[in-house]
Amino acid sequence: MAKAEPSSSRDPYQVLALKYRPATFSDLVGQEHIRDALTNALKTNRVAHAFLFAGSRGTGKTTTARILAKALNCLGSDQPTPTPCGSCVVCRDVTEGRDLDVLEIDGASNNGVDQIRELRTTVQNKPARDRYRVVIIDEVHMLSTAAFNALLKTLEEPPSHVKFIFA
Repeated sequence: MAKAEPSSSRDPYQVLALKYRPATFSDLVGQEHIRDALTNALKTNRVAHAFLFAGSRGTGKTTTARILAKALNCLGSDQPTPTPCGSCVVCRDVTEGRDLDVLEIDGASNNGVDQIRELRTTVQNKPARDRYRVVIIDEVHMLSTAAFNALLKTLEEPPSHVKFIFA
């Protein structure tokens, strides 16, 4: 019987759903209507300031939000592109979850007014490197009513450098 190799620090174990997560719009399966709408918006440079991705668990809402964040900020193009390169520093950082200008917030854990006030202060600042500051609020339905009301003014009149994605 072959002996299993211990995982090294250079090759840590990764859950299959994360290891094989789609990286581009063309990789999305079963969401063709979403893919087409987003790629057409990017091609015509008519990108909204906020998006709401709804659906049951495991349908790719957060994955699509990350792909959109890459598409908006990819350095492989001088403007938002429906085909992010996947190799520039922005694309790699978004994929690895360490891009400072792409804020991924868990709405279930950060559902208070104080967290939203902090977010409102943060989004007023220009992005450090990227074209846009992208705010992905996962589990947005878990925000308290007071927290959502605190976010409403910023959402209605956002700075031009901010894109919101609610999942």
